[in-house]
Amino acid sequence: MSREPARSQPPASDEIGVPVPEALASQLSTPPVARELSHGDDGFVLRAAVRRVAPDVLGTFDIQHRHVRDLSSRNGDPVPVRMFLRRWGMFVELRSCPRRAARLAHLEVAAAEATDTESARAAAQEIARILDGPTRHSPAP
Repeated sequence: MSREPARSQPPASDEIGVPVPEALASQLSTPPVARELSHGDDGFVLRAAVRRVAPDVLGTFDIQHRHVRDLSSRNGDPVPVRMFLRRWGMFVELRSCPRRAARLAHLEVAAAEATDTESARAAAQEIARILDGPTRHSPAP
């Protein structure tokens, strides 16, 4: 798998992207892309991966990246950065596998439109398996 070289600086702040899908905003697994990052990378490896799979959302990525870095440095809390890397890492993983992303979108609709508890629960469990899939069988970082 080829990688684009990491940028030393984020792009100008006037770039505008699209929001991250809700299904990705709350997931807690650490996808392989995020696991490759070290503290010194500061998200640039992940940014290159986002640029490769969805260049149209780089503006959103950059805005959120600056926000969590500022928040983390002000509070001395690394959790916002970790959650950012996990969320965007999963975004890259899903964009890299369109069939899995389509299945996730279908399950989200099924869960939202379910008329009984069992159907909603089954859809939610499969959503969790999809979101946890990349890390379920791999060691923790």
